[in-house]
Amino acid sequence: MVWIPQIPDLVGRLGAAELADALRDPATATVPVALDDPEAGRISGVAVLAAWLAVQDTWRAERKAKIEEVAVTFGEGRAVGEWVVRLEGAEGERVGLPVAVAVDLASALPVRIHHSRLPLLGRHAERRPMVRPDPSARPSGAVGAYLAALGAGDTAAAVAAFAPDGTFRGPAADTDRCTGTAELTELHDTLFSAGGGIRLSLCTVTEDGTRSAFEYVVDRWGGAELPPQPGLAVCVRGGDGLITSARVYDDVQAPVD
Repeated sequence: MVWIPQIPDLVGRLGAAELADALRDPATATVPVALDDPEAGRISGVAVLAAWLAVQDTWRAERKAKIEEVAVTFGEGRAVGEWVVRLEGAEGERVGLPVAVAVDLASALPVRIHHSRLPLLGRHAERRPMVRPDPSARPSGAVGAYLAALGAGDTAAAVAAFAPDGTFRGPAADTDRCTGTAELTELHDTLFSAGGGIRLSLCTVTEDGTRSAFEYVVDRWGGAELPPQPGLAVCVRGGDGLITSARVYDDVQAPVD
């Protein structure tokens, strides 16, 4: 339930000025507005959106939230923004919550917010998928190889897709990081310890030559069937094409310790 006030600016940079204005001030909306939030679910309609945004303003003030931009990835008619929101967590401690937003002008649900609720609630929360998998959605290069390794549960192939000093950041906090070959090997050994790989069905892929951002649905982790749940990840490639940074935004409860 984290609204990023910079989202309308991102929408505007895609050329959708009327939608951007409606997100800033729903009372002035001249086009339909719809978005999906991890807690509130689908939000549409001027009155509902205006009330929700007002609650968000109060919530950010109460949590003393500070927003830091991480990156923006632009594709054809689509953009993915990434931020870290620094706020008070479930126990009153300061946390850095990673938040990503997919802006997809061709979709009936053009604004899709992704983040974990673990730092806010102290637990994971299931969420229904927002868009359907698309068999034609395929990231290029090392990112595609990494996803194949994830599905196969192949630690060596997964780690080989990363640069030697590559970093994987999980969804629960901006400090949830593994860096370098040894840590990445340990991480993936753990991820695959539930009896195999992680099945991700891709929904969208947004690439700019350096970053690959992809939305997905996960419904199997090793030997465990999961309720279908959405997520988003961004992989950054270095000059040699290997992944220098992978950042995940979802709220999936892993069936591993």
